[in-house]
Amino acid sequence: MAKIAVNIVTGFLGSGKTTFLSELLRDSRENIAVLVNEFGDSGLDDSILASFFVEEQTILLNQGCICCNRRQDLADKLKEILNLYHTSGKKLDKVVIETTGLATIEPILFTILSDTFLQNHFFVNAVFTCIDSLNGLEHLKNEENIAQIVNSDYLLITKTDIKQDTKMLEKELRSLNYSALIFNKNEFCNDEFFNINFKKRLVNNPKDLNSHNANIKTISLNIQGKMDWSAFGIWLSALLYKYGDKILRVKGLLNINDEYLINVNGVRHLVYPPIHIKKTKTYMESNLVFISKEMDLDKVFSSLQSFSKLLNIQIQTC
Repeated sequence: MAKIAVNIVTGFLGSGKTTFLSELLRDSRENIAVLVNEFGDSGLDDSILASFFVEEQTILLNQGCICCNRRQDLADKLKEILNLYHTSGKKLDKVVIETTGLATIEPILFTILSDTFLQNHFFVNAVFTCIDSLNGLEHLKNEENIAQIVNSDYLLITKTDIKQDTKMLEKELRSLNYSALIFNKNEFCNDEFFNINFKKRLVNNPKDLNSHNANIKTISLNIQGKMDWSAFGIWLSALLYKYGDKILRVKGLLNINDEYLINVNGVRHLVYPPIHIKKTKTYMESNLVFISKEMDLDKVFSSLQSFSKLLNIQIQTC
């Protein structure tokens, strides 16, 4: 049985998450379950086939790291949803999780990636963050909002009907997470919400990588040669073991053989299961992006450089 895609929609308080979901799901013909991480009703459109409202009930594991808070309530609800559809004879197509405005997504990711049953039935497809065009720059003063943006694959700028000039906001968003795709919500194609094109997630020759927030740093690495996947896994595991509390995000497309690229995606200590992507060209370079907080990313470059012979690669920064 194919795994069920889970999309996470986050954003700071009042950024338009629920409005975005209401519009997105209004005309959907798929069986989509929606988990809303709020207290009380949210008024989503009647076409949503199932909504479960999850209260905060976090179980802290022994590691003590914020990314290792396991959401037992979320795990139980996902299993409940699966069972509900199974007993009713219906097929669950997709799941959407809407977080609170102050939530970080690490506990959600850890819950899905650390539970064997959930791993066998669900996969995290993409993270979307809504940013208010009116107050977005002000919200970037909050650590929670920065974390949401850094961990996102798509950034949707909302309320552009009220404030249309978003150049300064887009510049700052790119400096925090240049590999995320930025859209005006009104121009976003709803069909792309679940149909993710992984090859669009990384771009070449980025400009103005580093944020005005001096603590947030980004490095992009272009890698030539076919990567030894086993050796890379050992290197990345060792790197995140040592610096996982400071490396906020790692993303990449790796050239490992003649047919496939591997999509690498991680948040702090957590690494998503790799996704194999069919090549469209005979030769494609690998690309890795690291986003850190209070860490000199030259250490990442030097570390990978020291492994380059074992990995059978040549590295350069963008």
